[in-house]
Amino acid sequence: MFLAIFPLSGACVWAWDDFSRVFIEDRLVEKGLERTLVQGMLNDSRVALRPDIVIQNLFYSSPRGSVERPSVMNISPRQIANGRAFMRDNQEFLTSLEKRFGTSPQIITAILIVESRLGTYPMPYNVVTAYTNLAFLLDPDYFRRIQELYAEQYPLLYDESTINRARRRAQWALGELYHLTQIAQKLEMDPLSIMGSFAGAMGPAQFIPSTFRSYGVDGDGDGIASPFNMKDAKASMAHYLKSSGWSENASDEKKRRAVFKYNRSEIYVNTIMMLYEELSKGESVFQDFLPPAPQELSSLN
Repeated sequence: MFLAIFPLSGACVWAWDDFSRVFIEDRLVEKGLERTLVQGMLNDSRVALRPDIVIQNLFYSSPRGSVERPSVMNISPRQIANGRAFMRDNQEFLTSLEKRFGTSPQIITAILIVESRLGTYPMPYNVVTAYTNLAFLLDPDYFRRIQELYAEQYPLLYDESTINRARRRAQWALGELYHLTQIAQKLEMDPLSIMGSFAGAMGPAQFIPSTFRSYGVDGDGDGIASPFNMKDAKASMAHYLKSSGWSENASDEKKRRAVFKYNRSEIYVNTIMMLYEELSKGESVFQDFLPPAPQELSSLN
């Protein structure tokens, strides 16, 4: 999910040691990756030491509400207008997803607005770097250095709940590194070329690797499901929402629960549902593509 993050003060003044590298290497090999592949990835110069990514994941991973509307994110009228134009431009494919998965063009578009501004927001973070820095939190010395560097700005780094969250995040990142390499191998691409968010989310729908491996769908019929292909991303979103319980005829509460599974934040859910309702005001543009209602079908027989 796209989030605006201000640069953190404090430059990186140390280098990770061989112990940290070997520790992460061994854990990834245990998960089934080839050691030569892991060594090449972790020793590549494109993998940078970025303690600021750790701070962002520990303290900025949930969306914030706007000053004017603290219960929702700040969405401009221009973004809503862009969403309506996006639905018009992609109406045939979006409607085909509704027939297949029961997800309206409005909900797919609403999530894409928030996640990546409809696929237009640049992804500035090397995903391998993001996951590697988080995984290095399993090294107590690495985390201690981060505490020392950012203690003045973030005293909660010494709080037990933050320390426990860092450990959980590190274990999670190890798993995502594994899934990321599996996706890259299937797509025949260099994992170190993949850019995404500071949390390691990829593509216009901002899937994390493990989720995309579970729910990724080929949307354009080329036989390959890629999180970077817009049609595949939209189809995968629809598949994930349906699997999470979304139905256009469901209650608002059930719809909210499905969106919550996409991003476990009430502000996120509020924002998506607000956009969904706003975009639905223009749903008549899809009328020519919708299947006939049951009563209309009976009248045709």
